[in-house]
Amino acid sequence: SSGINAEYGGVLDTRFEGIGQPFSKEITGVLSQPIDESAVILARDGTLKVSEEYYTEVLNKAFGFGGWTLVPVGEIKDLDLSDGGGDQKEFVVLIREYSLYCHERFVSQAFGETPFYPNKQYYSEATERIKASALARCCKDLGIASELWNKRWAESYRLKHGVQDWVENVTNGRKNNLWRKKDEEWSWPYKKSTNFKKAF
Repeated sequence: SSGINAEYGGVLDTRFEGIGQPFSKEITGVLSQPIDESAVILARDGTLKVSEEYYTEVLNKAFGFGGWTLVPVGEIKDLDLSDGGGDQKEFVVLIREYSLYCHERFVSQAFGETPFYPNKQYYSEATERIKASALARCCKDLGIASELWNKRWAESYRLKHGVQDWVENVTNGRKNNLWRKKDEEWSWPYKKSTNFKKAF
């Protein structure tokens, strides 16, 4: 029977069918492939990630198109982190829980989250970022791009492929020590700074 039923509006199966049963050798062979280092994104703050498309490509290769699904659990919630008072929210963190099913079997469950500025961003784009965040966390349980969660591997990758520069944001004059890949150059709004004293 299907691993997803109509309970809770069709978004959660409390039976967790198929849990703990190994997938075939063919599937595990796909999932256990080491991460493609060329697909790793080095963020300005030094964090590492891969795109949502990377995860979906591996899942499609392992389970086939339509052989997996990311199911929302409950509604989107917002955490108001605005500094000021008033009714208008300036900054919130949107969160939503998702479950990953592969071949109608429960695999993993995780929260996705994203920062959101109501007056500056589209809500629809923010909801997609929530889903992508949850997908990355669920895929960790399948071993997909699990290297990104290994501190020692991440440090080694940054030393091999990255470099830190003091740069200036030309729109506000702020200087920060940020990361880039060695084969990339700084682009607007950043330019390399010759002043290495951090501006507060």
